[in-house]
Amino acid sequence: MRNIALQPERLEALLETIGRVRAVAIGDVCLDVYWIADMRRATLSRETPHFNLPVMEERYSLGAAGNAMSNMRALGATVLPLTLLGEDWRGGIVRRLMAEMSLPSDGLIAVPGRITPAYVKPYRCGHGDVRYEDPRIDFENAQPPCEAAERMLVEALEHAADGADVIVVSDQLGTGVVTPRVRETLCTLAARGRKVIVDSRDNIAAYKGCILKPNELEAARAASLAPAAVTPEEYLPVARKLWDMSGGDVIITLGAAGAMCLGSGGEPCFAPAMRVPPPIDIVGAGDSFLSACALALGAGAALEEAIALGNLASAVTIQKIGQTGTASAAEIRAAYAKRG
Repeated sequence: MRNIALQPERLEALLETIGRVRAVAIGDVCLDVYWIADMRRATLSRETPHFNLPVMEERYSLGAAGNAMSNMRALGATVLPLTLLGEDWRGGIVRRLMAEMSLPSDGLIAVPGRITPAYVKPYRCGHGDVRYEDPRIDFENAQPPCEAAERMLVEALEHAADGADVIVVSDQLGTGVVTPRVRETLCTLAARGRKVIVDSRDNIAAYKGCILKPNELEAARAASLAPAAVTPEEYLPVARKLWDMSGGDVIITLGAAGAMCLGSGGEPCFAPAMRVPPPIDIVGAGDSFLSACALALGAGAALEEAIALGNLASAVTIQKIGQTGTASAAEIRAAYAKRG
């Protein structure tokens, strides 16, 4: 298996070119919520035997597909978000955060009665640097989108695809916006020659003719194989099986090891991850990889160049503790300069 790395001049050319890419991003936009409680201020309730959680700070950011959209925008690309939102306070914050990043609202479809997904992360802070994360509170929809909302989303996707260099899919939730009909539309667009790259938690094998980007767990589950170790050699049979199942290029992220790819040429390639000293926070690293990789492909880069750039973007964001961060071109340059 061939190991690859970007040369400085090629990295600079890619960072310059991806800023001109036009991307359509469709998927489950979630609101990441951080509630920071100062337990030194907690008091015992008179009605129940519990101490309250005195939230002294709250932060919001775009998660899931929203994080991928943010990362692409941070790299200078033109991004059209396509998703369904509820008419709730979470949907309002999502719209505000997107406006702050100059992401257009044309493809944000409001659906009465639908929940805007959110991941609420309560933290308890004590004396000194003591910090403890409570179980996450999730807002999710109990049912898939209604037929009318699904139809509007499909029509928006078909219309937007004509002007896109790449279509980026984040399929995360079982009752999310990427329904079987939406998947079918994406596969049809790929068959017509559109560049479609997919990150899917549970349905990666359903995307025929698309570029697949699962992580190692998602890939092994989809291929019904269980490699002994997270290495490119162990995962090569997984990549080959996914390629046979989908008929499209396959990218598998391998956590701290890096990422591998298998394209139509049949030669597998591996891009080692950049070493990053602790502390690190891997939340959102996959979205950063997806974003940089997709933009590189949209700019005409080779598959192996795209995964190398994705590794660099992930190396930036895992150093941003307690947030689903983005990686800018300047930050990627700085990370590349420090590589070991």
